[in-house]
Amino acid sequence: MPVIRVLSGVAIRRSRSRSRSFEGQTVRFFAAPGCILLLFILTAVHSWAAGVADRLTVLHKQHQEFHAKFVADIETVAVSCDQNSLNTLAAELRQLEIPLEEQPGNIDNLQTTTQPDVSANLPAAERAARVRVRKLRTDYAIALYSLSRKAINDEHSSFAYRLVREVLFQDPDHALARALMGYRRVGSEWTTPFAAAQKKSGLIWHKDFGWLPSEHVARYSAGERFYKGKWMTAEREESLRSDFRNGWDVETEHFKVQTNHSQQKGAHLAASVEVFHHYFMREFAAFFQTPKQLDKLFKDGTGARSGDRYDIDHFRLQSEFINRLAKQCPSAGQINGLYLPQERKAFFYHDPKLPDAASLETLYHEVTHQLLSECSTKPIPVGHSRDFWVIEGIACYFESFQVAEDGSITVGDINHPRIQAARDQVMVNMDYEPLARYTAAGMLVFQRGELPVLQRRYAQATGLTHFFLNYQDGLYRDGFIEHLAQIYSPDERVRAKAKSLEQILLVSNSTLDEQYKNYIRGMGQQAAVRPSTTREQ
Repeated sequence: MPVIRVLSGVAIRRSRSRSRSFEGQTVRFFAAPGCILLLFILTAVHSWAAGVADRLTVLHKQHQEFHAKFVADIETVAVSCDQNSLNTLAAELRQLEIPLEEQPGNIDNLQTTTQPDVSANLPAAERAARVRVRKLRTDYAIALYSLSRKAINDEHSSFAYRLVREVLFQDPDHALARALMGYRRVGSEWTTPFAAAQKKSGLIWHKDFGWLPSEHVARYSAGERFYKGKWMTAEREESLRSDFRNGWDVETEHFKVQTNHSQQKGAHLAASVEVFHHYFMREFAAFFQTPKQLDKLFKDGTGARSGDRYDIDHFRLQSEFINRLAKQCPSAGQINGLYLPQERKAFFYHDPKLPDAASLETLYHEVTHQLLSECSTKPIPVGHSRDFWVIEGIACYFESFQVAEDGSITVGDINHPRIQAARDQVMVNMDYEPLARYTAAGMLVFQRGELPVLQRRYAQATGLTHFFLNYQDGLYRDGFIEHLAQIYSPDERVRAKAKSLEQILLVSNSTLDEQYKNYIRGMGQQAAVRPSTTREQ
């Protein structure tokens, strides 16, 4: 794409980034040959950027129209249920009228088996109503998936995946949507390729022990353990595995956790990061897939997927953690976790003084670094010359990732300490650093200074990430993801010329500064919400 240079010296490059507007940019005009052409070019850029935003608005409007029609059709059936004294069914149907983001429970907890046909033994009125609703939900899901394809073509991947989640809420058997989420159908069961292979080998998943031979479950539950071909007590196995080299290995679809703490700890950690991975890969699909790959993925359910697992080492004692990392990280005694790109591995230890929630925050922080870094087959230098804030900002933001008992997810809770610190920085301490200067800092500059200075920088990084992901229903989300993708690109040429958010969004830093401050000031009226929409707050 050509570079358009304006006379103020700011270069604007059209790319696959998701531009929204061009606000606050200073442009000087001179009465010289070509100035009319320059004005035309700038107007065209503004129109193009506004057009991208308009397309997202159109997508939202079409979705609202589809949903309104669906609600009206469902309500018609619900009224007929009222008239036939099918009160329970009527209430069930009206629950479907609630927008996806307001649905209770965990909407991502998809059933593992295909939907059975509507029973022929039901009373005639109830059966007719259920058959009608099944058809309405299936048709609505088809329309939503078609709209998600359009969103992908318009390069609004975040909105596209939000639509896919609604597709599966309405029709859990939608084959392409299931494939997008990593599932395949085996008989009457929806499963992942890894889970299918494990089950074929006679293994079943146990929440405390990971994958076990089905015939071992009863004995494990009774306190026995099978180690190196022998049955023994749990206490005996724990003693033998206390040396990390003999620790437990717990594997899931995407992770391998090695620990000498306990098999239960390994299984719980692996399950936690697997849920996190599922969310992260969906919400940041445009980071891991090119537009061409995304288009193929939405077209036929196939695309580039890595079969590699992410490695995590979890130590029973802090001293083991320190000894393992002493050479690579002299300050290992002052941290709770670390990801080493050179080793492609994340390291943690069990701290009995910390509650599980605090330990998971560290886990999500470092695994965020791991997921982003391992998009390349070899370690790549990121954020060395500028924009280091975004690398730590996104990791700090995901410390607020939480999974409730019912499986529902929240992220970006404004009461989380990281995010509260960002609010205080703007509203109490008044020490917000303008983007033009703040984003220019590379790793060495960003990490230099006393603890209070570092705390301010990390607080602002967290707040800015919250802003760029969630401002105005995700207006800047895809541009932010594009920014990340360029910074982490395996192609050194792309990294060297990575565009700033100002260039990608076509919004001046000064305008973004004001929008951010207003966004932070308005946080008092927000609450943590599940990531079931394009806005998580």
